[in-house]
Amino acid sequence: MPTPRGALSALEMWDEWVSSPFRDSAGATREIRGILDGLSPEGRGGEEVVSSSRLWIFRRLRGLWDVARLSEAAEFAQLLSIPESMKGKVLLRLPAEILALLKQRGRPGIEWLKGVWGSSGALYIPRTGYYMTFRLPSHRIGDRVEAELRQERFSYGRRAVHNRVEITIRNQEDIVTLLSRFALGKSSLMLEERAIVRSMRDRANKLVNCDASNIRKALEASSRQMEVADAVLASVEERSVPEVLKRLIETRRENPSLSLEELGRIQTPPVSKSTIQYRWKKLERMAEALSRTVRL
Repeated sequence: MPTPRGALSALEMWDEWVSSPFRDSAGATREIRGILDGLSPEGRGGEEVVSSSRLWIFRRLRGLWDVARLSEAAEFAQLLSIPESMKGKVLLRLPAEILALLKQRGRPGIEWLKGVWGSSGALYIPRTGYYMTFRLPSHRIGDRVEAELRQERFSYGRRAVHNRVEITIRNQEDIVTLLSRFALGKSSLMLEERAIVRSMRDRANKLVNCDASNIRKALEASSRQMEVADAVLASVEERSVPEVLKRLIETRRENPSLSLEELGRIQTPPVSKSTIQYRWKKLERMAEALSRTVRL
C-alpha cells in the first residue's frame, strides 16, 4: 500500500537520521559508540567486527567517522567489507587503535542513544497506538538505554525477546520529543501531524457511533412507548383518554425517532422533557391498571 501524502515513511525517517547534523567531534564519537553497541561487536584477534543489513547505518558512520577524526587512525572505506552481490550484511572491522579512540568516557548521552536506536531500533505506527522500539543485543546495553531514558524522563517498557532485550516507548508525546532530541525534526513534526489527524478521525468516529447509538435507543424507547399507547387505546374508549395524552400519542406515531425533549417541543403548547416523561409514565400506569383488570 502506498504511503499517503504527508504520512511518515520508514525510508524518509532513516534518510533524515542519516543526514541529520553532526554536533561535534565528541558527540560524533558517542553516536558511533552507540551504533556499535546496538550491533553487538564480535571480537576477532584483537579487533572487533560489526555487521548489519541496515545499509543506512554505514552511510551514517561514514559521515560521523570524519567528524570524530577517526580517519586519522584508519580510513573508513578500508575497514568496510561489502558483499559482491550487494546483498546480505555489510561488515566493518574495528582495529585496536579505533577501539581505543572510541572508549566510552562519562555518561553516554543523547547522541549515544541516537546511535543505538539507529542500529537496533524501529518506529511502528499501526492502526492504533505508536511504538518506538530498541531491540538490544544484551542486558548490559539494555540497562544503559534504560538509564538514559530515565535520565531524560521518558516512559518505557522492557521485556526479553529471543535472547535480546526489547525496550519500547508507547507514549506518542515521548516519541515525538525523542525524535526531536535526535535532531529528526521533520519526522517528529510528521508524526505529530499524524497523531492530530488520527485524534480528529477517532473523535469523528466516536461522534458518529454516539449518534447512531442515541438514535437506536430513541427508536427502542419509541417502540416501547407505542406498545403502551396501543395497549391503552385498545382497552378504553379514545374519548376517555385526556387530550394531552392523545396528542402525545399522535406526535409519537408521526415522529418515532425524536427524543423526549424534541417531542416536547412539538406539543401544543410546547412542554419540557420532564413533562413528557410524566405523561408517558401516566400512560404506563393506565396500561398496567388495565392489564391487572383483564387478569382479574
